[in-house]
Amino acid sequence: MQLVALGINHKTAALETREKVAFADKQKEQAYNHLAARNRVKQCAIISTCNRTEMYALAGDAPAGKAELIAMLESVRGVTFAELENCVYYYSNLDAVTHLFRVAAGLDSMILGETQIAGQVRDAYEKACRLGFVEKELHGLFQHAARCAKKVQTETKINHNSVSVSYVAVDMIKSEVGCFDDLAVLVIGAGKMSRLTLKHLHDLGARDIRVTSRTYRRAKGLAHLFNGKTVDFSRKKETLPAIDIIISSTGAPHLLLRKEDMARVMAKRNYKPVFVIDIAVPRDIDPTIKELENVYLYDMDSLQQVVAGNQQEREKEASAAAGIIEREAEEFLAWFKTLTVTPVIKALRLKADQIREAETEKVLGGKLSRLSDKDKKAVENLTRSIVNAILKDPIVRMKNDAVQEAADLCIDTMLQLFDLQQELDEGSIKEKCGEAK
Repeated sequence: MQLVALGINHKTAALETREKVAFADKQKEQAYNHLAARNRVKQCAIISTCNRTEMYALAGDAPAGKAELIAMLESVRGVTFAELENCVYYYSNLDAVTHLFRVAAGLDSMILGETQIAGQVRDAYEKACRLGFVEKELHGLFQHAARCAKKVQTETKINHNSVSVSYVAVDMIKSEVGCFDDLAVLVIGAGKMSRLTLKHLHDLGARDIRVTSRTYRRAKGLAHLFNGKTVDFSRKKETLPAIDIIISSTGAPHLLLRKEDMARVMAKRNYKPVFVIDIAVPRDIDPTIKELENVYLYDMDSLQQVVAGNQQEREKEASAAAGIIEREAEEFLAWFKTLTVTPVIKALRLKADQIREAETEKVLGGKLSRLSDKDKKAVENLTRSIVNAILKDPIVRMKNDAVQEAADLCIDTMLQLFDLQQELDEGSIKEKCGEAK
């Protein structure tokens, strides 16, 4: 059996193409049902996020697995191979394992080292489990991927330095104030950047939150998310003397807060420190306000310099993470390959034991029938020891060869040499019935 992976992501395909192959939960069920009906792909787990759609599967051989996954995409998602040909990637065995481990650890993400993808990989695996399309091999693969991702996060600093402008700004303020529990926050604008910045502040303890926007409904919606208050846009300057942190991210074509406005605010505050995050382009806040006493301004230029430095640090850590992933992938594949010889080893033991029992029973019922029960037990133990000693080297060799390229040749040789097909089939039936040990 071969492990295979097929997918597209933000590096290989535009959003328009990624949308065509994205799977909702119901479509995942259709995909698994399609694969089950064809029975060429034995197991499968589908990861589908805004940045990637990937399928990890177990197939009889790699080319057949690829063809079947593409056929499923065409059937369930209504795309043609011609639409995907230039953006799809395909991996098998070690390459497939390494790719999944990189994905789970955040090394293949748009934001290097991000941790959200690990949860998305886990959710995809659990969904496939619930639908009955994951067995021992993929269980092992996804559980090992989770352990590998955790190891990368704990043994490297790949996610220690923020590469998000909004997070960098909040982290810089945190280094100055320590905590946000008693600080009042005003958010000007209710877009994505404002929401991300506000979320980070809220997660770190900010509770006195106020939101204003030209669109009152959007301001109210954002304020509601964080149990904050809504401020009328026309009265935002009146609120400023009570505010410790200002976040501004609007699409205004002109400055919303000038130096002279901020000077009056600071006088009313008795020059108590104010932290201003201007993440608008063009700027919302007059850059000269930083000349005022105790006014600390973080704009896109200064923040992006920090982001660039943090990105470089993450890239350095990515090298160490890649080393961890390489070792973990090889370790998993060694385990996976031993699964291919396990049924053959069981079949060999089964046949040898059947022969031993038959021959021992024959002699104990004939020439040695007068032996005491104790002596008969000794004969049983002797024959069992002889069989185990004879099988020891072939079994060790098979386990060693399992991780080599010659594994298939070794298995075929053992099947033919010892004529094990019947025992292999018996073992498979017992396994399905829960009788195999």
